[in-house]
Amino acid sequence: MKQKSVRKERFKFEPLRPNWDMEFPEFRYLSLSNGTELYMVPGGQHGCCYCEFVLENGRNTEQKKLTSRMTAQQLLEHNGEFSATQIADFFDYYGASYGLHSDLDFTIFSISCLQKHLSVLLPFVISILAKPKFQKESLVKGKKALLSQLKHQLTEPDYVSYREFSAHIYGQDSVYGYNTTEELIKQIQVDDLVEYHESSYHSQLLKIFFTGEINESMNEEFWSGLTQDLNRSFFIRPKLVEHEILPIAPIRQHIDIVHCDQISLKLGKRLFAKSDSSFLGSYLLNTILGDYFGSRLMKKIREEKGYTYDIHSTLDCQRYDGCWYISAELNASKLKQTISAIHEEFIRLQEEDISEDELTMVKNYLYGHILRLMDGSMQTTLFLKILVTEYGGQSAFQKLNQAISQFCAQDLKTLAKKICVLDECSIFTAGAQLMR
Repeated sequence: MKQKSVRKERFKFEPLRPNWDMEFPEFRYLSLSNGTELYMVPGGQHGCCYCEFVLENGRNTEQKKLTSRMTAQQLLEHNGEFSATQIADFFDYYGASYGLHSDLDFTIFSISCLQKHLSVLLPFVISILAKPKFQKESLVKGKKALLSQLKHQLTEPDYVSYREFSAHIYGQDSVYGYNTTEELIKQIQVDDLVEYHESSYHSQLLKIFFTGEINESMNEEFWSGLTQDLNRSFFIRPKLVEHEILPIAPIRQHIDIVHCDQISLKLGKRLFAKSDSSFLGSYLLNTILGDYFGSRLMKKIREEKGYTYDIHSTLDCQRYDGCWYISAELNASKLKQTISAIHEEFIRLQEEDISEDELTMVKNYLYGHILRLMDGSMQTTLFLKILVTEYGGQSAFQKLNQAISQFCAQDLKTLAKKICVLDECSIFTAGAQLMR
């Protein structure tokens, strides 16, 4: 019997057009009388809560290099009443997870716990931030740990290439450009930490981000009382270190690292701070070029050419300055070809219109990414923190949506002509010795 043929229908899947009509989830805002700002996102599932204390200090309020990082490191060593071990045991006893770190612009203490323990744990966190006891013995131990960490990091090509790239881009003595060195670590003294803490840890530089059950007890009186130990009767806002933007000539530099088979590449240039009007458009352009798995650099250099396993581009913008760079780890013999392939992608972005399908796909990707940032109260709180501390406020959410939605192929081509210019880029490599 003759088998009846089955007709196979071909279906054409139209790319989804993104709907950018999104609203940011509900949150509450309080401006406390002591200058602290409070942001609360309703949550409290399973009786849990999460809180971040964000101090706007970092390197920008340093009078001596490295004091912001070392001060944050020493806060958990002793708070005048408890030792480092006792502090850790206290949090363990209440089943709390916590973390403390200092970056270029902020110092952040985060804590996650059961809300029924909040009235005990939050005052303890404030006591750590407000009443540290800096001791010479603890500082010596902290210096040894940092020196050991630095020694290890200087054997990692990715760390070294970025370290030298950022120092060149911003300037070796600038706020964002200076590097941690053995000499700087050894120069830090207890008095330096005391001075930095007194000038940069206080309520008027503090923002609190909380998610959990928001009840009547979580009022202004509660939070003002909680943070009173960070008040300063004679508060003088610390003078920010000036960010002098000087013209720099692009250079190429390689740093040999022994026992390395590959090299780490950093190719990029100075750009602007996150507050700059061009930042949001650059965010979309950077995504297309190299900031997601289906980006042009990934397709061309990883999948088609096979030069590297991973390659990506990054908008590394801070509050007052910023840069943009492409990063990859590859075999030294493929460096010239890789740079040539990157240049080809620059030219494509400058001369060819991005297709509607590709633009729609990337916008859908970003749309999904933003939705993930608001998936649950904790994610929303972290996203809100980024909007407030790094972009000036929650209003940046709508600006971001509008920029991504409204930018067209011609806008991106114009932007690429300003940013994606190889002759304006510095190239730093670190790792295996290059063939001369």
